[in-house]
Amino acid sequence: MVMRILIVDDEAAQMRALCDTLGQRGYQTVGCSSGEAALAVLNGQAGDGGAEAPFQVLLADLMMPGLDGIALVQAARAIDPDLACIIMTGEGTIGSAVQAMQVGALDYILKPFRVSVILPIIARALETRNLRIMNASLELRLREHAVQLVRINEELQVARLQADRANQAKSAFLSNMSHELRTPLNAILGFAQILASEQLPSTPAQKKQFAGNILQASRHLLRLINDILDLAKVESGALTLETEQVGLSQVLQECRTLVDPLARMRGVELRVSVADGVSVMADRVRLKQVLINLLSNAIKYNREYGTVSVHCAEAAGGERLRLSVQDTGAGLDEKQLEAMFQPFNRLGQEGGTQEGTGLGLVMTRHLVEKMGGELGVVSTPGMGSTFWVALPVFLA
Repeated sequence: MVMRILIVDDEAAQMRALCDTLGQRGYQTVGCSSGEAALAVLNGQAGDGGAEAPFQVLLADLMMPGLDGIALVQAARAIDPDLACIIMTGEGTIGSAVQAMQVGALDYILKPFRVSVILPIIARALETRNLRIMNASLELRLREHAVQLVRINEELQVARLQADRANQAKSAFLSNMSHELRTPLNAILGFAQILASEQLPSTPAQKKQFAGNILQASRHLLRLINDILDLAKVESGALTLETEQVGLSQVLQECRTLVDPLARMRGVELRVSVADGVSVMADRVRLKQVLINLLSNAIKYNREYGTVSVHCAEAAGGERLRLSVQDTGAGLDEKQLEAMFQPFNRLGQEGGTQEGTGLGLVMTRHLVEKMGGELGVVSTPGMGSTFWVALPVFLA
């Protein structure tokens, strides 16, 4: 690459001579007889090619009318901080040299000078300029690397916290799971031991009751194991869904048939208001599982002779349908809502008469999200709860 030098001297003859001399040494030179003209060239306003490629070196006379060499160096470096500036002066004082260095000049030359003197100074200035550029580039890369390291450390910290929370959740899950599995298993073993014992006589009615207790505990244990296996499949990504057009009215009718006995037993009235012909995109089997869980919960945790209302409405944007299941139960407070989707958390119903594993809502949310939907709840203590499912609408 040809080095470009801007030479500025109010003595036109000396300026031209210097341009010719350095031009013969392989440098591309542009000469100006004033500081103002030099700034115009640096700004690309003189039409002499200055705007096409930057200058590497500025040779400026110290004493010039108007804009002197010191002021020119300041203005030139403001335009191009990488410009290597050299002051030419016949004054030869330490003060002028120090002043030139303070504003950014790399060196100075005393007039009159010989070519053998100026060439090494120019070469040294170019080398210093290149070092400046390399250092600036290195500092920029170091700053970028520092920012990247900070970002990586922040991401690692977030990942570490997430891993810690996941491990804690896993430990809590395993602890709860072993407790939940042990409870019905102990009941089965206990009643079976009574039946098998010859030292503990029992009447036929008691034996029948004990067998019923074993059967009830076995069913609960099987239900718990099935829920755990289903949840594990969903969370591991092993559960595959077959998404298709599903008519809500027909699926709800099938679900209603299954939960009607429970509703009649508790005196709960079921009100389903979903128009025929309304369809969503979902896995039919898993959607049925979701709806049965929501309807069963709405019945079990309702007040006696309460009401469960099911209705459907278009969600915001028209791309989803929102199916709501509203009950007239005790409702949920803020603390219960926060713990809503924690595995094995039955929200204070652990000692109640209603059976449950505490996994139903967790599984329901996973299934809804896997079908591209969303599960939410709105509840007020003493007023009941409304669980809603938003699923992609089927567009014919």
